[in-house]
Amino acid sequence: MNVKTTLLLGFASLLLFTSASAFAQNFEITGHVGAQLNGGLDLSTTQFERIEVGNSTNYGVSLGYLLGDYYGLEFEWNHTQADTKAEPLFGGPDIDIFSLNHNQYMGNFLFHLTDREAKLRPFAFVGLGASDLSPDRDNVDGTTQFAFALGGGAKYNVSKHFGLRGQLKWSPTYIATTDEGYWCDPFWGGCWSVGENHYLHEMDVTVGVTLRF
Repeated sequence: MNVKTTLLLGFASLLLFTSASAFAQNFEITGHVGAQLNGGLDLSTTQFERIEVGNSTNYGVSLGYLLGDYYGLEFEWNHTQADTKAEPLFGGPDIDIFSLNHNQYMGNFLFHLTDREAKLRPFAFVGLGASDLSPDRDNVDGTTQFAFALGGGAKYNVSKHFGLRGQLKWSPTYIATTDEGYWCDPFWGGCWSVGENHYLHEMDVTVGVTLRF
């Protein structure tokens, strides 16, 4: 069973468990669209020193469950496709290498600053999940990696069953760890291998329409 299937089944099981005692307006479905700023990664190859993922539009959907007035859980899917360029090691113009499909699957915990019936509901959230990175190029394999998210925004309840939502999210995806050598403790003794973690960073701002039921 792959990471995406595990996340989907896990969140679906949680929703089924909590829905047994659910009342009206406990569930929210939001479709969103926005703009995404993407980062890059340093490389260690004979040809290139870095790749940069271009900025792009993004879209997706989230399914949430409200836990009382102030807390909530949600599963969020976000998709973007961005051009990726490589920076040559010895200078020169960047080279187009592939188009990167990025599907992110995130389980978020939300904290609202006002109760569920307030018109305006500012919120903050933290999320854990995975990013599926698939280059659109022959003989280049994709990968699914751990990701986390921090963000915040606001919901506006237009009516009992209809609302608007805007948010800002920062979400790094773990790519790899490289060996940086050894560190030795001068007081207690002993030496350890030191590694550097590399992340693909992205930040997005989105707006969406919410259905409450």
